[in-house]
Amino acid sequence: MKKLHLIKIHFLLLITTFSSAYANEFMENLEEVRKKKDNSTFASPGTLNEYISKHSSWSSSDTASLSYIASRCGILFEVISERYKNIADAQEIYNRSLMNAVIFSRASSDIYKARCINLACIEDETIASQERTKKWALIYRDEAEININIYGEMIYGDVKSDFSTCIGKVKPILK
Repeated sequence: MKKLHLIKIHFLLLITTFSSAYANEFMENLEEVRKKKDNSTFASPGTLNEYISKHSSWSSSDTASLSYIASRCGILFEVISERYKNIADAQEIYNRSLMNAVIFSRASSDIYKARCINLACIEDETIASQERTKKWALIYRDEAEININIYGEMIYGDVKSDFSTCIGKVKPILK
């Protein structure tokens, strides 16, 4: 009877060891796939820095690009604020993120409203903005979740790149 019990324990330890090894290998493979930019399943649609490099007049005459960039910054900070909303000892981060979300979103809205010459244009821009918000909120939420699960922090990789771009390059222009 004891021999059967020892065999069961050995079998469980063997399965646990292999399961853990396969899980680690899976996570390493997943990370390699995420790093490959040619993989459309996991590759981000592009950082704000990549967008800015393709639209060099974003900070001066290209108000459509500035509105788009400010909108994405607003969405990013909204996602960040939502993560901290109900954490008691993170209310300062929540408030700062929410304030940034408002600043960027209002700026984006003001820019596209100033560009439009009639109500139909404003309505079209509002619809485009709502669709962009849904798309990028989902992208940023998913990226943040992946970053938390893999790296233990939300602001990492493309999210960190966009965060830095919003604070360092975009916000100074909006003030």
